[in-house]
Amino acid sequence: MNGIVVSSRVRLARNIAGYPFPPRLDSERSLEVTQKVYAALGKAAEKYTIMRISDMGELQGEALKELHIISDDLLHGNKYAAAIVNPTNEISVMVNEEDHIREQCILRGNRLDEAYEKINDVDDMISSEVKLAYDSKLGYLTACPTNVGTGMRASAMMFLPGLSLTRSLGACVNAVSHFDMTVRGEYGEGSESKGFLYQVSNQKTLGISEEEILGSVKASVERIEQNEIAARKALLANETEIRDRIMRAYGVLTNAYTVSGEEFAEKTAYVKLGVYYGMLQCDDVARLDALIGECRSANLMLKAGETMSPEERDIRRAEISAKEIGSLVKRA
Repeated sequence: MNGIVVSSRVRLARNIAGYPFPPRLDSERSLEVTQKVYAALGKAAEKYTIMRISDMGELQGEALKELHIISDDLLHGNKYAAAIVNPTNEISVMVNEEDHIREQCILRGNRLDEAYEKINDVDDMISSEVKLAYDSKLGYLTACPTNVGTGMRASAMMFLPGLSLTRSLGACVNAVSHFDMTVRGEYGEGSESKGFLYQVSNQKTLGISEEEILGSVKASVERIEQNEIAARKALLANETEIRDRIMRAYGVLTNAYTVSGEEFAEKTAYVKLGVYYGMLQCDDVARLDALIGECRSANLMLKAGETMSPEERDIRRAEISAKEIGSLVKRA
């Protein structure tokens, strides 16, 4: 496993027939939408938890956003919005975001087909209880025209240090754009990439089937993956320089007194690259990926049970880094 595809996500946008889109919903009908969706999921074997934005502290909301469980639009949009989440946090149904219903499944690794199967089961469960806004010619009707049709976005979060460091990413992005694919930062449109993480997803949703979308995304991911492997090989043309960057990153993460969030993401990315090359040893790269989420500001403070100044967060992050990475990763 090369760790290039960090996670796979499939998201479905749906609306309930007979209700205005969320921006035009009054409080009573917003609450009705939430109740209908939660009731539909009540028949699931696994118990879903409902989290209402109005009941959520700012820190908890930001922590969920950092982990991709909810979106920024859900957090700062309709005050009657909610997230309905399964026990593993792999499935999240956002209610009253841009659309009435945003169903998503995120799985670790290259598992787009499995993510689609899981969220399709959820969609079937909801649609069996709730009449969705659907047109026989257009497909599912959504608030944003770019989602009309299948209402589906399939994406892969990819770790691309090779293409980034060799400045080859732009050409790769241009190549897949011809197949109606887009490459964005970790948090989607308008976001930056930290730690060489990029989101590859489909742009077209109308006039195409779910299976065709999955096929196109998987083909694009495979092409980018092959280019990333070639780029990583090219980086070794100057092995001394890349080894030095990796070992310096490892040294900072295991010895520094303060580490900022941005620096943590960057240095951890180099450590992961070092594991790929065999310059460092780590038997649990999944734990490294999880640590990146845990050390983001809101999650770090939520776990500590207190708010912290930026300086206090950087000190705490360095302490966690030294302990966790010091035990997880060893010099080869």
